[in-house]
Amino acid sequence: MSVTVSIKVRKELVELADKMIKYGIARSRSHAFNVMIERGIKEVLKEVEFWDRVYEKVKELERRRYKIRHGGLSKLLEEDRIK
Repeated sequence: MSVTVSIKVRKELVELADKMIKYGIARSRSHAFNVMIERGIKEVLKEVEFWDRVYEKVKELERRRYKIRHGGLSKLLEEDRIK
């Protein structure tokens, strides 16, 4: 059973939650905060930092005009992360 609770958090945690949603680690901010609580912020930070690096590399490849034949690496990564 879920219970709604209002809390104030640091801006950095909200930004982390938004990245978790972007990378498919969480479905919503609420889900992101639950994951942070359950797995710990350090573990979540490691995973988000990994995906930050992956997406940066994808952008670099796109800037260099590399073409990925199977529909785009970033699209494949997004599909893989959706659970």
